[in-house]
Amino acid sequence: MSLNPISSQPIIKTKMKTSKVIFISLLSIIALFILASALDIRINSHRNGNLSNIKVNKQAIPIIKVLCVSNSKNIEIIRSDSTLIKASWLKDSLIPKEFYTIKNDTLMLSDLKRYVKIKIYANDSLKSIQLKKSEITIETTVSTKLSLDLDRSYVWFNLKESDKSSLKTLEIKAKNHSNIGSNSFKIDSLGIILQNSNANLDLHAKKVSGTLSDSSRLNTRQPEEIWMKKDTTCTIYLYD
Repeated sequence: MSLNPISSQPIIKTKMKTSKVIFISLLSIIALFILASALDIRINSHRNGNLSNIKVNKQAIPIIKVLCVSNSKNIEIIRSDSTLIKASWLKDSLIPKEFYTIKNDTLMLSDLKRYVKIKIYANDSLKSIQLKKSEITIETTVSTKLSLDLDRSYVWFNLKESDKSSLKTLEIKAKNHSNIGSNSFKIDSLGIILQNSNANLDLHAKKVSGTLSDSSRLNTRQPEEIWMKKDTTCTIYLYD
């Protein structure tokens, strides 16, 4: 039986259009891969010790109580008796004259993705960190009590052994697909509110309390005392 040439024509056109879309999409993916690889090579050359194309700026700053970060990444928080900010970037990058602002006792950073790395040295006056579409690493705890407020952001606690008993109370609020993670350390009290967010905390806590909603998940060690409220979309996993 022969095919009707009129009815077969639209099918051939559809196949040609589909093949063209697939081909263009494949080229786009390859182009993005090449670009990402080039950027990774430039950044890794710095990490592997090639400092010839890296510029560093270190500035003393006043004592701060609040850190606000938006649309930024590659930021480290480090405890220090002196408060200062250290920025490292590729020399051929376009850098604004002022890459931070301070208002009263608040340090504000925004749009710093082009920097290789930002290090913030702070003392125990820093009590609050507020993030929006940002990523930070906390290398050392700066105070005994710390609050985190995350919106589409990521925080990783990477505490050294000598610093693992410094933080006593941690308060976390996270929403909009935020994520919090940690290595193992002890803490007295963890208060956590998650909204469509995840927390994977390897904490030895005496007390854990909080609320989970909108498909949130909490993974942590079994505390001595726990009080949690959650809806049916959320998961709490406690392990020894």
